[in-house]
Amino acid sequence: MTEPQQKYQVLRRIGEGGMAEVYLAEMRCQPGYNKRVALKRVLPRLAGNERFLRMFLDEARLGLLLNHANIVHVFDVGRAGDAYFIVMEYVNGINLKEMLKRQAERQTLLPVEMSVFLAIEICRGLDYAHHLIDRDGTPLNVVHHDVNPANVLLSVNGEVKLVDFGLSEAAVHVERTDPDIVRGKFGYLSPEAAYGMGGDARSDVYAAGIVLYEMLTGTRLFEGKTDIEAIQLARAAEIPRPSEVNADIPRALEEVLYRALAREPQERFQQARAFGRALTDVLFELGRPINAFAIGGLVEVVRDELRGERSERAALIELMIEEELLQIDSLDFGPGPAEPLVDPRRWFK
Repeated sequence: MTEPQQKYQVLRRIGEGGMAEVYLAEMRCQPGYNKRVALKRVLPRLAGNERFLRMFLDEARLGLLLNHANIVHVFDVGRAGDAYFIVMEYVNGINLKEMLKRQAERQTLLPVEMSVFLAIEICRGLDYAHHLIDRDGTPLNVVHHDVNPANVLLSVNGEVKLVDFGLSEAAVHVERTDPDIVRGKFGYLSPEAAYGMGGDARSDVYAAGIVLYEMLTGTRLFEGKTDIEAIQLARAAEIPRPSEVNADIPRALEEVLYRALAREPQERFQQARAFGRALTDVLFELGRPINAFAIGGLVEVVRDELRGERSERAALIELMIEEELLQIDSLDFGPGPAEPLVDPRRWFK
C-alpha cells in the first residue's frame, strides 16, 4: 500500500484571528517544484458550527472569483476530515496594523506620501471588487465591510493587498446572535453600518478613509473602551482635524479625507475609484517621489524585527496540521463562476 501523497507541507504559523488561523506552507506541484502558499484553517472550536462553515465557504467561493493585483488570490479550497482550509497566495511581509504599531512604538509617523500611496492601492483593490461582474455581465455588488489595517497586507516587494473578502459582513452580523463568533471591527464602521442600516461601496470608501486618517495621524479615529462605545463614536462620526496632529498634511489632502469621511453617504466619494483619483492628484501636487521600492524596504525592516523563535507548542500544532493535510481533498463547488452553486449576490444585500 502506497503512502498518501502530501500536497502541502506546513512551514510555520503566521497568524490567528477569532475565526481562523493561517499557516505558511509549501504546495508540492511537479517533482522539484514547490510554491509557497498561505493555508487558512477554521479554528477547531468552530468546526461544528454549521452557520460559520457556510460563511467560510461563502468566503472561499467569492475568493475564487476575485482576480486583482491588490487582492490576495485564492487558489483552492479543501477539507480534511472536519477541518476546512482555504489555500491562498502567500504575501511575504506584514500587515498594515503591524506597521502602524511599530511606528507608534518608535513615536514616528509614516511619511504623508507613503500613507497616500498605500490608500490609493487600497482604493484600487476595492474599486475592482465593487465592479465585479459574472460572465453574464451581472453585477455581484461586492462590498468588503471590514476594511481595516489588519486586512491590508504589505509585501517586501512593495505590494499592497486586501484580504478577507466576503466573511467580514457575515461576521459582524452574526456577532449579535452567536457568541461563538468574534466581534467585528466596530472602530471601522461607517455611520450607516453602525446604525444597523447596512452599507454599500460608500461604506468601504469611508473605512478606507479611516485607515488613511490613522496612517496620517498615528491615532485611532473611533477607539472606544468597549464595543458599544466604539459604535457610538462611529455613529457620531466626529472627525478631529488631522493637521492638528500632523502639520505635514496639506490642506488639499485634508479636504479629500474629509469628503471620504462625510457622515452622509451621498456626500462622500461615490466610488473608491473617485477617492483614489483625488488622492493621486494630491500625491502629484506633493511632488515627493514614492514607489513600491520604498514601501518594500520599510516592510522588510519591520518584518525582520517582528520575526521570533517558534515555540514548542507552535511546532506541535504545525505537526498536527500536517497530519490533517495528508487527507486534504479539494472541494467541488459544482458549476463555475457563471452559474454559481449559490448565487454570490445573496451575500451582499
